[in-house]
Amino acid sequence: MKPAPAAPSVCALQRLLDARDLRMHFQPIVSVPTARVLGYEALARGPQGSPYASPLPLFGAAREVGQLAPLERLCRERAVEGWVATELSELLFLNVTPEVLIDPAHINGQTIALLAAHGLSPQQIVIEITEQSPGIDPYLMAEAAQHYQAMGFAIALDDLGDGYAGLRLWSQLNPDYVKLDRHFVSGLDHDRVKRRFVRSIVDIAHSLGSRVVAEGVEREGELQALVELGTDFYQGWLFARPSPTPQDKRAELEAKLMALATARRQSAAVTEIRRLSVALPTLAAGTSVAEAAECFSRLPNANALAVIDKRHQPLGLLGRQQLMALLGKRYGFDLHGRQPVETVMQRRALCVEAGEPLEQVSRKVTGRDESMRDEDFIITDAGRYLGIGHVINLLQLFTEQQVQLARQANPLTQLPGNRPIRAALEHYQRQNTPFVACYLDLDHFKPFNDRFGYALGDQMILTLARVLSEAVGREDFLGHLGGDDFIMLLDDSADLHQRLAALQRHFAAESLELLPEAERRAGGFEAKDRFDQLRFFPHTRLSITALRVPVDARIDSFGDLWSRFKSAAKRAPHGRVVVSLRGEQRYLQR
Repeated sequence: MKPAPAAPSVCALQRLLDARDLRMHFQPIVSVPTARVLGYEALARGPQGSPYASPLPLFGAAREVGQLAPLERLCRERAVEGWVATELSELLFLNVTPEVLIDPAHINGQTIALLAAHGLSPQQIVIEITEQSPGIDPYLMAEAAQHYQAMGFAIALDDLGDGYAGLRLWSQLNPDYVKLDRHFVSGLDHDRVKRRFVRSIVDIAHSLGSRVVAEGVEREGELQALVELGTDFYQGWLFARPSPTPQDKRAELEAKLMALATARRQSAAVTEIRRLSVALPTLAAGTSVAEAAECFSRLPNANALAVIDKRHQPLGLLGRQQLMALLGKRYGFDLHGRQPVETVMQRRALCVEAGEPLEQVSRKVTGRDESMRDEDFIITDAGRYLGIGHVINLLQLFTEQQVQLARQANPLTQLPGNRPIRAALEHYQRQNTPFVACYLDLDHFKPFNDRFGYALGDQMILTLARVLSEAVGREDFLGHLGGDDFIMLLDDSADLHQRLAALQRHFAAESLELLPEAERRAGGFEAKDRFDQLRFFPHTRLSITALRVPVDARIDSFGDLWSRFKSAAKRAPHGRVVVSLRGEQRYLQR
C-alpha cells in the first residue's frame, strides 16, 4: 500500500524553504524632531501570487507543520543578506518568535555566526520579540529576550498593548524599545481615550528607560498627536512603505522628514532647552577606557561625557563615577583599560532635542527610575550632539518658567490669565483635532457682590475656580480672564451636555453654602439692580457658552463668538448652549 501524499501546504512550504524563496522588505523607523532615520525593520514576504505571499499565513502554516524554526532561520538569513546589500548603516530590526527557542530544530548561536559572516555586530541589531500565537507563556518570552540581551543585542517589545501577555513581559523585562500597537495610533488625534492610554504608556516607558516606537502612522494628524504625547520614534506609510531596496527611496525619505521637522519647528512653542546645553567634549566610538579616564582628568567639572559616532550622533553616555568605580577595583585598569568605551557606557542614556517643550523634557527626566533621576542627559540638535544637560539646571529653568507663569496668572485664583489663555487657544487650534472652547461666567454676580460684600464675592469666585479645577482633566485647560469670567478648553466628547450639566449642579450646591440661611430658604436675595432699584435676584447661577471647534475651523476671535451666544446661554432654562461650528455655518443646540 502506497503512503498517502503529503498535504499540499506541507509540500509548498518545504519547496519554499528549499528554494529560499523569500523576499525581504525594509521599512524605516524615524525620528521626526531630529529628521533622522533610527533603523529599518525587516519584513518577510512569500512568493508573489502564492497563499504565502503575506507573512501571517506563512508563519501560521509553518507553526502547524513544525517548520517555524527553519522558516525563522531563513528569514534572518535573507534579512541580513538583503540589509548588507543596501549598504545602509542604521540599526536593523529583526523579528523573533520566542517559541522557536524551545524548538528542537533551533541551534543557539546561529544569529551571532550569521552576523559575523556578513561583517555585522550585535550592536547593529535590534531583536523584536514578537508573538503571533495565542497562549504563549510570558516567562518563555522573557527567557527569549534575556537570551539575546546576554549576547549584546538591543531588545524591542513588539505590539505593546495588544494583549495581557505583552504587559506582563514588559513588567519582567527592561527593553530598549517598546513598539506601540497600531490600534492606539489609528485615529489617535480624534480619540480622547486613546490619547490617555498613549500618554500613560509613554510615561511608563520613559520612567523605565525605554523609548517608544509608534507603528502604523499614516496621517500627519496622528503624527502631531504622537509628538505632543512624547513618543520617540515613528513607523508607517506616512514616511515610507516597506521596500526591498530602501536605499533607492532614501533621498525621498530624508526630504519628507526634513519637511515634517521644519513644519513642526515653525508651529512649536518657544522653548529654552538649548539654554541648558553645556558644550563638553565628546568621546569618539572606539576610544579606550584608559583614554576616557585621561579625558576626565583634564575636565574636573565634567560628571559625564557623551560617546558619539562619525555623524556626531550620540551612542551613549559615560559617567565619571561609573568609570572610576570600574577602574578603582583591584586590577581594574589592567582588565578594562584597553576596552572600548562602548562596552561600559550607558547605552540607554536619555537624549532630548533642543526644540522639545520644557514640560516634556522635565517629565522625561523626573520620570526616570529613582536611581537615574540625578544623571546628566544628552541634548541634540536635529539628532546631532549639542551638549550635556544637568538636572539641577533643568529644575532651575523649570522653576523660572513657573515663576513667569505665576506673574501672568490671575492674582486671586492663580489660574492662567489672558496671555496664557491666548497661547492655549492657539495651541489647541494647531493640534489638528476637534475641541470645545467654553466661556463660563456667573448670572447675578454683581448684585451678589454689592449685597454681601467683596470678601464673600471673592469666596464665590474661589469656589467656582475650585469646582472647575476639579472637573478638568490632564488634557484640558482652565484659565481665568478676571472677575467671574473663566475659559475652559476640553477635548471634544459625545457626553458634553452631561459633563457641563454636572459642573453646574456641583457649583450650585457649593455656592449655596456661602449664603445666609434666610437667603437659602428664600431661593435668592434682595439687592439693587443697575437702575439703583431694590429687587429680588435668584441664586447666582453658572452660565456656559460652549463652542465645538472642528479640525478645519480657523477662528480669528473666540471672544466675538462667545459674545454672540452668551445671552442665549443666560436665557436658556438650564443656563448653557453648545454651538457646533461647521465651516462658515454655525448651528445652535440648546
